Order: sequence, then structure tokens, then C-alpha cells
Amino acid sequence: MSLDDVSKWMGVFALMLSVGNVLWAWISRPARDLGTRVDKIEMSVEENDDQTLQELKKHDRRIQRVEDEIRHLPTKADVSRVENEITSVKTELAIVHRVVDRLDDFLRSKA
Repeated sequence: MSLDDVSKWMGVFALMLSVGNVLWAWISRPARDLGTRVDKIEMSVEENDDQTLQELKKHDRRIQRVEDEIRHLPTKADVSRVENEITSVKTELAIVHRVVDRLDDFLRSKA
């Protein structure tokens, strides 16, 4: 192998290396930009840590109040039971209404 052949192969190798480097820089750029944005957000969160903590506490209290109220609300079974009771009361009232109407008719016919 002559010096000319080695020089040609080194040129090809250098070209491939530089193309690979350009491709790597081009592909990895969004990741670097994203890393910079994440670092800025982390710094912002650290600066506003107390405020964020207070907001989270407020949020937790609101959720706790809703859970406490939901605990006291009737369930589907409770509502169904009340509906059945109301239906039975309506049925009994209809029977009483018919009896009262018959008594009224009877008393009016005798008067």
C-alpha cells in the first residue's frame, strides 16, 4: 500500500467522520434546546417553590372539602329505596281516596 492510497483512505475517513458529526449535531439539537428549556423551568419552579406549595395546599383543601360533602350524599340505593317508599305511599293514598269518594257518595245519597 502506497502513501497515496493511505492518503485517499484517510480523506474518505475524515469525510465520513465530518458528515457523521454534522448529522449528530443536527439530530441532537432539539434535545439540547429541550434541555435548556427544562433547566429554565426548573429554576423558575425553585424560585416559586413557596408559592407553588401554597397553591398545592389550597388545592388539597378544596379536594378534601368535596370528598367530605360527597361522603354525606345519598347513594343510588338510598334514592331507589326512597323512590319505592314514595310509590307505596302514593298507592295507599289512591286507595284511601277511592274509599273517601265512596263514603262521600254514600253520605250524599242518604242526605
